[in-house]
Amino acid sequence: MMRAVRSAFVRLHDLLAGISTPEGLDPIQLHLGESRLATPAIDFTPLTDIEGWTRYPRLGGTLQLRAAYSHWLERRFGVPQSLLGGKIAIEPTPGTKQAVAVAIALAVARVRLSGDPAVIMPNPFYPAYRAGAEAAGAHPVFYTLKTGGETAPIAAAVKAAGGRAAAIIVCNPGNPRGEILPADALREVTKIAATAQAVLLVDECYTDLSLGQSPPGYLSLVKEGTVEPGEYLVLHSLSKRSGAPGLRSGFVAGAPSTVAAYAGYNRECGVSPPLPVSAVAAALWADDTQVARARASLARNWELADELLGGVPHYLRAQAGFFLWLPVTDDEETARQLWRDHALSVMPGRYLAGEGADGVNPGINHLRIALIHDEALMREALTRLRDTLLTDASAR
Repeated sequence: MMRAVRSAFVRLHDLLAGISTPEGLDPIQLHLGESRLATPAIDFTPLTDIEGWTRYPRLGGTLQLRAAYSHWLERRFGVPQSLLGGKIAIEPTPGTKQAVAVAIALAVARVRLSGDPAVIMPNPFYPAYRAGAEAAGAHPVFYTLKTGGETAPIAAAVKAAGGRAAAIIVCNPGNPRGEILPADALREVTKIAATAQAVLLVDECYTDLSLGQSPPGYLSLVKEGTVEPGEYLVLHSLSKRSGAPGLRSGFVAGAPSTVAAYAGYNRECGVSPPLPVSAVAAALWADDTQVARARASLARNWELADELLGGVPHYLRAQAGFFLWLPVTDDEETARQLWRDHALSVMPGRYLAGEGADGVNPGINHLRIALIHDEALMREALTRLRDTLLTDASAR
């Protein structure tokens, strides 16, 4: 029987329940990765197309939408040549959360008869990884990277799982810490996955939110021929790239057999993108200008964080993404204090991680703080945050 998994957001709601914020102080949400960095300059009139809403979605997405995926992959990673002569397939997804859960379930189904399946995943993690594994009847085996370039913890997690795994998940750039796996690490992970006979799931949803050099795309390595992957999927989404999580629009790309398994399930049991959503999504995948504006706004927010939080003990700028991962004395108590005294909602790190083989939850006594608002609001939020954290540090 599946163990009930409490969402990080439900746990946060329960943590703050009954706590009043200061009168006259507007609450600022910093717990959720819901970007307000740049509004997409896209014509949303296709969403008013009544005819489109009265038709079943096209299985596999519209030709326009599939072309938009291919063109973006070519611009961003240099891939097409009609997806490298059939070596790479693509398929729309309703966001990424569903795709992660389905991909894990299908990977677990491949090996269920061979024992107790394991899913290897980063720790801390995107909550859908753990929930998806446990819903599929698998057990999560965690790894924690101290730097983006190491892979020994991944190999150790596979060894702890008995040398076999249903799936290995890498998040590049990482969520919540924003670390970047370089190309050499991705090549090594490919070998680890092959030895473990595991499906490799590469979550690249934050790839367009880098603060410096762009992260290496896994498909670029496939094109170069410097990796020889077996079963694998790469996941992308408009939620972070274009700040449009409400569209629930993303796609997977990868080995034709792996993509076909996902497509077969999703077309029969899942959700294909409605025609109006497909039209808007295609326009967003074609819009690199808005992404550049959002990245510039994000860079300014990180400069603000450097300015206002640089004196906070253990402050560290991420390599990518818009999450600050900040050590504190007590993550739950600090979250309550920030809400009670400063009307700031932040996510306790323990809600985004699990207890590893060493008995330690690496998220405990960390906060995930989203730098997702416009510059003026972020200055206000970070000033409130600094006042609490510096006071806390001086009291230690």
